Amino acid sequence: MSELINNSEKRKEMLKHMILELHSGQAPEQVKKRLAELLKNIPYDEVVEVEQELISEGLPVEEVLKLCDFHTQVSSSR
Repeated sequence: MSELINNSEKRKEMLKHMILELHSGQAPEQVKKRLAELLKNIPYDEVVEVEQELISEGLPVEEVLKLCDFHTQVSSSR
């Protein structure tokens, strides 16, 4: 995942993909592990951008709020 560290678009694309995987119910524990790793390497403003994109694409706000809670957990465990 180190190749993603300096590429904003790739990080955001990966984050969006993982969020959609979680939303569709795919192996939540595995996705959460990968998501936790990614969130350690992605600036908060990029997370917000992805959240806004997902909301504008029709993902329920409640689902996005779950991501916010998860991001807070990951951030506080650093």
